[in-house]
Amino acid sequence: MHLHYFQHDDFEDLGFIGDWANCNAFITSVTRFDLNPELPVHESYDWLVVMGGKMSVNDQANFPWIATEIAFINEAIRMGKTVIGICLGAQMIAKATGSNVYKNSEPEMGFWPVRFLPSASNDKVFMHFPKVLDVLHIHFDTYELPEGAVSMAESAITKSQAYRIGENVFGFQFHFEVTPQNIFSFLDGIEPELVEGEFSQTKAQMLELSNCCDFNNSIFGKVLDEILDLWKSKL
Repeated sequence: MHLHYFQHDDFEDLGFIGDWANCNAFITSVTRFDLNPELPVHESYDWLVVMGGKMSVNDQANFPWIATEIAFINEAIRMGKTVIGICLGAQMIAKATGSNVYKNSEPEMGFWPVRFLPSASNDKVFMHFPKVLDVLHIHFDTYELPEGAVSMAESAITKSQAYRIGENVFGFQFHFEVTPQNIFSFLDGIEPELVEGEFSQTKAQMLELSNCCDFNNSIFGKVLDEILDLWKSKL
């Protein structure tokens, strides 16, 4: 089993997903778009995980590789690869499937509650989430729900916080991959992006709430287990 991931900033790596992948005997490889945007051939991997990043999907003038990445994600989805998007990654998937990505009403930064919808409780992958969960958000943009997707969660200012497209595509607007160990480097990395707002916490406030990470990781381990079982059932 081979998991390839797209990394856009030096501080936004696989985190917990990497720990889970190692425990499940995955080989992992990476495309670092911040260093060398070299893409793999589709036949070389089974899963594609698209991480977050401080850039916008719509900022192709400053990051010309964005268009190439979006096209690659579209191809991976059409080929039936398991594709998981985190934050920017969820927006990349939305863009790759023809949806609009745009500025949210205001930034969402810090540990804020997400409410999981009835669709989540009836879904084998998403049923492990409680009705409400405090998760880490760092985003200015949001997206229209992709065509054919099922919305799984929402927050006070973000209508779509998680979604599923068919049997192989999963998008999460929030950061479940951040662990109690790497949250310090993660917050150091995003600190220059922090702004004031009703839904914006300071770095110090986020660190005070970082104990949420351990619980969130445990839930997402079950979510990833379900996605793995789903993938294996198609072999």
